[in-house]
Amino acid sequence: MPLPDPSIGLLVLTARQGIREAVGPRAGRHRLTVQQYWALYWLLHEPGLAPGTLASAMLLDAPAGSRLVSELVKRKLVEARPDRDDRRRTRLFLSAKGEPLARRVAEDAARYHAESLRGMEPAEVAALRSGLRKLIENLAALAAAPADAGAGRRGGRAARAG
Repeated sequence: MPLPDPSIGLLVLTARQGIREAVGPRAGRHRLTVQQYWALYWLLHEPGLAPGTLASAMLLDAPAGSRLVSELVKRKLVEARPDRDDRRRTRLFLSAKGEPLARRVAEDAARYHAESLRGMEPAEVAALRSGLRKLIENLAALAAAPADAGAGRRGGRAARAG
């Protein structure tokens, strides 16, 4: 009997692991962590982001986002400036030292994106994006939905297993 096709979840996890294994060494060549690599990429394309917006875009919680920004500021790659309209808020900009590095990161990221999608037709890439967005929406709805009423009656470890 043939093996069943791998689940979507397993394929997504495998792709995630592949992304980490491909991007980690690229970031390391620039003496950056993966998070720092992508933060510089984001700030090159969207200067002036608020720290919370950057953290949210990178799927980081507030403490992790704060640590990331602090490290980039400490390394003088990013400047945190007061918001012109609201002095209580800060905006993030690449520094004179950070911008050339961010440009090299962006060039490297463009090569990575092209290599990772090699052999895929534009329609396949569009379908993949669309399908993953729908999957993410569906999973968010599942996570927000109340637990199955029957699950609470089962008790024991099996009822709590993910």
